[in-house]
Amino acid sequence: MLSQIVKIPVGKKNNLIFVIRIASILTLLYFVINGFPSFTALPPETTAIVTGALSTALAFVTSGIFSNFVAGVLLWIVDPIDIGDVVKISGHKGVIKSITLTKVVIETLERVIVEISNSDVISSIVLNYTIKPKSRKKYFHFKRQIRAPQDVGNARLDLDIYNEELRKQEESDVKNFFNSFSEDRKKIVHSYTFTMRVPYGEFRIKIDQFNKLCGKYGEIFGFRPHFHVLDFSNEIFVKFRILTLDSDKLLKFQPQFAKDLYKVILS
Repeated sequence: MLSQIVKIPVGKKNNLIFVIRIASILTLLYFVINGFPSFTALPPETTAIVTGALSTALAFVTSGIFSNFVAGVLLWIVDPIDIGDVVKISGHKGVIKSITLTKVVIETLERVIVEISNSDVISSIVLNYTIKPKSRKKYFHFKRQIRAPQDVGNARLDLDIYNEELRKQEESDVKNFFNSFSEDRKKIVHSYTFTMRVPYGEFRIKIDQFNKLCGKYGEIFGFRPHFHVLDFSNEIFVKFRILTLDSDKLLKFQPQFAKDLYKVILS
């Protein structure tokens, strides 16, 4: 029934299903325990042996399930991640598709479905690349929250192309992105970064082609992808950053964007 209700947001729907499942398990346990009144007619010694054996067996069988269940409850209470967030857990980077009592399901950019147990999620470092701006109405706060370290100061002076015209273009991109964020009444912004190696030869020409390609994919993602130089020697390492209001667009179009960049590098 819940899957047919479209008006409920995915995150709230998942939390509601989580509560229903916990209540169902507790109800089931209650009826199982109270469903055997014949236990009261047995001698106390026999009852102790039976319950002890069952407890030991259940402890072995459900140890892993119980730990995942407790970890799932902790994830639900702390709420560090939600469905649709772009995360990196245990080396797997992708979009969260579901969170259940026992596992978290991630779909990577390579379209691989990865299932991670809740106990592994709790014990590993979780990187959440999804940004939740505090205000939908104040452009100044929105701009500060979505900017990356390379956007602060003159981090792109090493390209020798960071001029006033480029500054105006990037400022216009952020304002347009803020307007779409406010109009769509969105609450989160999804971020994704990846690095590519570029040969030193004809690097300036490739930078111009990168700019054109970023403009093309800006219409798809809703925000023009940015890039900056991480390091350079015989090869130059360029880091690209995508911002979008729809995490599904990352799954659909980021691989093609990376492929088009690769064609530029090899051309």
